[in-house]
Amino acid sequence: MKKKNIPQSDMPPIWAQRIQALLEEQNMKQTELSKISKISASSISDWVGGNGKREPKVLGLKAIADALGVSMDYLMGAEECTSAKNEEIHKRTGLSDKAIKNLVRLRRKAKTGEISATKKLAVCNFLLETMDRTGLFEFLYNYLLGEYYFNDGQQDLGATEIYLKTPNGKVAERLNFAENYAHVYLSLALQELSVLKKVTDKIRLRKQKADYAEWLKTPEGIAFEREIWDQQAAYEDNKEDEE
Repeated sequence: MKKKNIPQSDMPPIWAQRIQALLEEQNMKQTELSKISKISASSISDWVGGNGKREPKVLGLKAIADALGVSMDYLMGAEECTSAKNEEIHKRTGLSDKAIKNLVRLRRKAKTGEISATKKLAVCNFLLETMDRTGLFEFLYNYLLGEYYFNDGQQDLGATEIYLKTPNGKVAERLNFAENYAHVYLSLALQELSVLKKVTDKIRLRKQKADYAEWLKTPEGIAFEREIWDQQAAYEDNKEDEE
């Protein structure tokens, strides 16, 4: 149950991790990076795959950063995002660099009329707008990302309590044993989605009523309403004649 942590000494330096991640993200090979940056392929290979045994000099790191389209501060871990604009958004919202890029990409696709992107963007907006009304985000975290420990590793699996780690790595919650199972949190998330569906139905109904009220003010709406009144008056006249 307990997750193994890689010893800090065995972890590649942050710049090596980020260069490798950027190469994968941009679908670029080390040989291509070598040509663009004018840094030898052997040096890049040593920097990325050598667990920090060889460290790039400032000029070499600058060339790599320029070739990958990021800042040196990002490669060195001083910033969380690949661009200054995204870094500012990250500081204000907490969104990761990849999340920001995905939202920007969705927005561009939505502008071109792509229905799938428009739907995804609408869902993102709605969930963020209504997150104070629901525990959905917390349940999704527990279901998708939660890390659980039996009594912080101090007792055997017969323990009746476990601990849940928060995103920053601190143990913040003590939970009942049954709550450890992912399907429990999935069930809770589905319940919250059901509640949110009722919220959307109410919002949709209010919007429909508001749109109809506005339409009645248009020439077409006024003509429609007048026709309804005329039909009602004619019906009542016919009824009086029959009596």
